[in-house]
Amino acid sequence: MKTVRQTLAMSVVALTMAAASGAAVAQSVVPTPLTQPVQAQGSVTPSQSSACGFLSTQATQVLDVREDFVAVNVNVSGSAGITLFIEGPNGFRECHTTNGSAGTVNAPGLLNRGRYNFYVGNTNPVATTYQLTISQD
Repeated sequence: MKTVRQTLAMSVVALTMAAASGAAVAQSVVPTPLTQPVQAQGSVTPSQSSACGFLSTQATQVLDVREDFVAVNVNVSGSAGITLFIEGPNGFRECHTTNGSAGTVNAPGLLNRGRYNFYVGNTNPVATTYQLTISQD
């Protein structure tokens, strides 16, 4: 049985490692159907180079689609160069980027049953502020 001291020490180590890596902490998993839009906002400093620009190592938001499929509208606004990478079941991967310097991405679509990770990033490895909204049609 772990003592309170051991548990606290492990928690401090985990928090220190997360802070040192600059990783964003993923939001809780939100199940569908959505009764209201899911919103997340904050700032990330994306460091993982990808085909979708630079991404953080942690998902900004996680959506658990429980129906066979759902129609969603995903909007991200924020810093110039903002990107959105969506990763889901069965190899689903989708990248959305802004046009020019505009800081807005709109990604409507259908999602099949499964868990989807939404990563906010940037075309450059710079601090990026964002507001992410996921609504179900």
